[in-house]
Amino acid sequence: MNNIQELIPFNTACDDFIAGRYILADVKISSLMQLIAKDEKLTDIVSTALKGYDFNYEFEKSVNPTEDSLTLPTDDMPLIAYVFNLLYRFDNKMLNFYDFITKYFSNGTGNAGKEFYAFANAVIIPFKEAINNAYSNRHIIVDTSEYQNNYYNKIKTQVKLILANTDNYKLKMGEKEEFTLLLNALYIASDKNDKKMVYSLMVGLDYFTKYYKKTRPAFLVLEDCFKD
Repeated sequence: MNNIQELIPFNTACDDFIAGRYILADVKISSLMQLIAKDEKLTDIVSTALKGYDFNYEFEKSVNPTEDSLTLPTDDMPLIAYVFNLLYRFDNKMLNFYDFITKYFSNGTGNAGKEFYAFANAVIIPFKEAINNAYSNRHIIVDTSEYQNNYYNKIKTQVKLILANTDNYKLKMGEKEEFTLLLNALYIASDKNDKKMVYSLMVGLDYFTKYYKKTRPAFLVLEDCFKD
């Protein structure tokens, strides 16, 4: 099986989004994110792109405040990290997709369909191309000991994203410290492929997020990492 064939589901999902309707954007984003999470090679690419990536900083750099427009990265890996972070925030309701495209992709038109089309062309098409480039050109240097288990790899990716957005959960200082401590420990255990510790920490996070209900979506995202 060649690279193009292996990427057919991902490319089809991107094309489906691009050809889709404005009102179904949330569904299409969710489908695309689920597809990435279930594909080990795509997860590896995204995980590599996210290493050391500070989305909040990069997003601020990308905004032209006088025109309410965005300038996306041009290099493949930063672009992958940037767009994946955006899609993650849309999918988890940290950002409202429709408000976002109205603000940054309206160009004064006030037309929802045109805003959606502009977003698809400026964001989803380059994202698709960057993933294909990273995959087919074999940019990704994968440490087999680090990525030998796809579950651990998925967990590490999600932990990074959750840690980058802990302020969104509106926790008090002590609660935030405990939450961060659990997440960092889970990342370390996953990095070591320590199955026993990973499951122990998941139990801890389960109890924590049931008590602090605002954080429950984070646990559910981590729990999904164990699904095939």
